[in-house]
Amino acid sequence: MQYRGFTVLILLLVLSLNSSAVTPQFWENFTQAELLQGRLDRMSLAPDGKLFLSPVYELLFDTGQPYIFSMVRDKSGNLYVGTGDDGKVFKIDPKGEGTLFFQAEEINVFALAIDADDCLYVGTSPDGKVYKVTGPGQSAEFFKSEDKYIWSMVFDDAGNLYVGTGGSGIIYKVDENGTKTVFFSCSDTHVRCLARDKSGNLIAGTAPGGKVIEINSGGESFTLMDTPMEEVHSITFDSFGEIFAVASAAADTGGKAASPDATPGGKAVSAAAASQAESGTGSPDPKPATSMIAALGGGAVAAGDKSVVYAISKDRGVEAVYASKTQMVYDSVMRNDGSLLLATGPRGRLLSIDSSKQVSVISDASEEHLTRLLADGDTVYTGSSNQGKIFKLQAERSGTGVFESKILDARAVASWGKISWHVTNPEDAHIEFSTRTGNTEKVDNSWSEWSPSYVDSGRQVVSPRARYLQWKVMIRQDSGSFHSPVADLVDRIQIAYLQQNLRPQVANIEVLPYGIEIQKQQALSMSGNAVVVPAKTPDGRSLNSPRERGNNLPKPVSRRVLQQGAQSFTWRATDGNQDTMEYFLYFKGESETDWKLLEEGYEDPFYTLHASSLPDGIYRLKVVASDAPSNPFDSYLIGELVSRPFVIANASPRVEIETSEVSGRKVELTFVASVLAGSLATAEFSVDGDDWHLVFPKDGIADSAREEYRITTSDLPTGEHLIGIRASDRDGNTGISKVVVRIP
Repeated sequence: MQYRGFTVLILLLVLSLNSSAVTPQFWENFTQAELLQGRLDRMSLAPDGKLFLSPVYELLFDTGQPYIFSMVRDKSGNLYVGTGDDGKVFKIDPKGEGTLFFQAEEINVFALAIDADDCLYVGTSPDGKVYKVTGPGQSAEFFKSEDKYIWSMVFDDAGNLYVGTGGSGIIYKVDENGTKTVFFSCSDTHVRCLARDKSGNLIAGTAPGGKVIEINSGGESFTLMDTPMEEVHSITFDSFGEIFAVASAAADTGGKAASPDATPGGKAVSAAAASQAESGTGSPDPKPATSMIAALGGGAVAAGDKSVVYAISKDRGVEAVYASKTQMVYDSVMRNDGSLLLATGPRGRLLSIDSSKQVSVISDASEEHLTRLLADGDTVYTGSSNQGKIFKLQAERSGTGVFESKILDARAVASWGKISWHVTNPEDAHIEFSTRTGNTEKVDNSWSEWSPSYVDSGRQVVSPRARYLQWKVMIRQDSGSFHSPVADLVDRIQIAYLQQNLRPQVANIEVLPYGIEIQKQQALSMSGNAVVVPAKTPDGRSLNSPRERGNNLPKPVSRRVLQQGAQSFTWRATDGNQDTMEYFLYFKGESETDWKLLEEGYEDPFYTLHASSLPDGIYRLKVVASDAPSNPFDSYLIGELVSRPFVIANASPRVEIETSEVSGRKVELTFVASVLAGSLATAEFSVDGDDWHLVFPKDGIADSAREEYRITTSDLPTGEHLIGIRASDRDGNTGISKVVVRIP
């Protein structure tokens, strides 16, 4: 290895203040979980991370209310939308023209139902009433419950209305005249949702026990599933009779209710929250969690899941087809193509689960929470909360869509390379990328503007040098049928960047106790050959450049053993570029001017100095870390740190007896102990080879290089006696002296 003295290091340090690292790095092969942290606007995301244009997803009507809790559709295609907190119901015609249809005295409309004659029934809370509404301003109270909440309603073929309530967990059967009977009394206190299967059975979802219950026409029940969640608030069926149940943990780790009717920033209206409020067991705040989604989730249910979607087969087998710790699923609906659509928050995101249980993202909405879904053939209506809006999802593909990535962190100011991508199944869509950069974690007015479009893969990124980068892609094409093969899937996006070279940092140096030697252990071997694991980048690529090759070597293994004369050190050094480092070690005595070189090009973060070769005294160690192995010779950087003082004390303490007097049968003596370097630790005396007895110096504490002592023995028998004195320093070196006395 070429010699690099300390003077050369300092010179190159000055020359390399503005140097850059030498090996480019890449953001690439973005997974679905990574892309989910971005924002989709009329853009869909496949399970394998491909981006493509979503179906047409447009705003149909804005209710002007904060929350949408319920939706039904009549035979003429009119939508009826129940809202909160003003208890309003809106009628929206197929053209998107909406009017106020009903105003309740109660504040929330959690349930709506349409009878065979297209008459609307409105379930309100918190006074537990059902109104029959025959036209605008034409309504009458149809049913009054003893419970506070009307959560769900469904008609049977005979025109009977089944009403799921909250408080006592009763399902009422109400005939066309408004006469009520208790159809079923649930062991849970809230019947959150009701649906009828092809056989005419009721399927009920409950809270706070989170059960799915089947109830036949005679009121006999069977629990299909007792979920580990607190609420089951959506039931839907596929064409084969499979049941899909959406369940949630009604309270997150912060104790905040999080259900379809846990209004963001509003009142406690979820079933579990209502139960807590009524029983005094909680103080629910219904605001759903707004943490960043980390992944779509999978099939396995785990502790801490916010939402789980269960599939219950016709033979009553149960499977969790979706689970998430960060997203709340508010509602579900089955589409004509056999996929299950999920409305979620807090990203206002529509998810789709296909027959193979693969999860895709359809698109994001402008509102934070999508709370209700209603299917009409190939069209799906979605209702949002935070602002109560109705969106319309259609079969045709959007003509234009945009995906905006999360903020990417280069961990240092970086220069940008090329941006490239791949298009699967191209159909001549116009695809363009843009970038913007900044030095703050969140985009603010200090960031650059979006760059001019990159329309060809492999273009140079023109955004300014910075630490953070964000990219977006826009796809534009003529609309096509949603059921045609998916075209223009964009994937394999790659952005190259080159970090500014960062100076190595020596964070700390530990001076070990004297007499401990650090011995390097042989690396793990197999058949005599060292096992070397190929180095990888964070995204899994092999590292083959000279800059990175040192990172694939096994970390040094060491052990500590007792060894007289050993003075050992360990240190911790870091490099922001993850460069391979080498060390230069220097030492200097307390009264000396120049640092003396101990080692150069040293690789291990520990070192043992054999102190027997040094005169006694106080010294310091300096560790200089260099990233030269990963950078050109004329542009590497160094960082250094000086240790605390340490003492080299090879000579034993000197013990001098100053006075010795016999007083009666006792002996009084004084002595002085001293060391050349460091300080004394202990002093002891012994009479006639008996036990050693500790003695303190005259000033009460042994903390100096010279200490004075006075001792008085106990009564001694007549005759000659040998008194031994010994003193030790902090490194364990011991000096001994003696005196012979006679007791008359």
